[in-house]
Amino acid sequence: MEPSALIFDIKRDCSEDGPGIRTTVFFKGCPLSCTWCQNPEGNNNTIQLSFNQQACQPKLCGVACVPVCEASCLQFHDNTLHVTNDLCTRCDHCFEQCPTAALTPVGYSITLSELLYRVMIDQPFYHATGGGITFSGGEATQQMTFIHFFLQALKTRDIHCALETSGFFHYPTFKEQILPYLDLVYFDLKLMDEQASIHYTGQSNRLILENFSHLAAEPDIQLMPRIPLIPEITTTQENLAGIANFLTKHGIHQANLLPYNPLWQDKTKRLNITPKYHRKSYMTSTEKARCIRYFTHQTNIEV
Repeated sequence: MEPSALIFDIKRDCSEDGPGIRTTVFFKGCPLSCTWCQNPEGNNNTIQLSFNQQACQPKLCGVACVPVCEASCLQFHDNTLHVTNDLCTRCDHCFEQCPTAALTPVGYSITLSELLYRVMIDQPFYHATGGGITFSGGEATQQMTFIHFFLQALKTRDIHCALETSGFFHYPTFKEQILPYLDLVYFDLKLMDEQASIHYTGQSNRLILENFSHLAAEPDIQLMPRIPLIPEITTTQENLAGIANFLTKHGIHQANLLPYNPLWQDKTKRLNITPKYHRKSYMTSTEKARCIRYFTHQTNIEV
């Protein structure tokens, strides 16, 4: 049987996920549960339903979605469509009845050959710009066997391959199946304190720090740490200085600081997820400057 993967998006013409023009594939499923997750639709390792209440227009469609729902997760009362996302079995009948795309699928299975066909459409742009394919999520390494075969196929076509990872994976398997085919790894470092990591991400950071140390010692991989700047969580002086010192000890001289983006909260509403972090504004220039100062103090790390 041909290998298949569970993904939730394929974005073409990306310029922020690595060098050149790239296609980014977002894999579903993640072992972390970060309170500020930018892609909450990637956390769950099952297919899901998203509902945009503002786009719903019952008078336009006559609520045609309700009678075709096999799981009865759609109910109409008080002139409003109510959706119980967790009951959805993804029969997918409602999507055909929704003229405003208020109901949309989140996640779908795709075969190796189909995904390869879709990403290779832009092969001329990859080669012309030094671009390629980026694996993101969720946490792409949750589907390591599929990615192993996918990477093998890409490398026979001389495609640059990058991975965006939380760092939470089994390193021996990663080193055998994934690492030999990668050109670049974007590695997220969030919190240095173990208890803070457990509280805000649902997991200890021990495995993450160990895996970073392993990768930093690998001679043939470009490793780029990324630090998400989450106000009042990862942006404390103690945390940023701790990450900077950790990188310095491993001979890392460059890192990306990623300013907080609040747009993820709209996604949680559509997935009927109650967010645990509530800041709705972007970071100010003053906040960003302070984070850079904390991070670069007494280090030579370029940001």
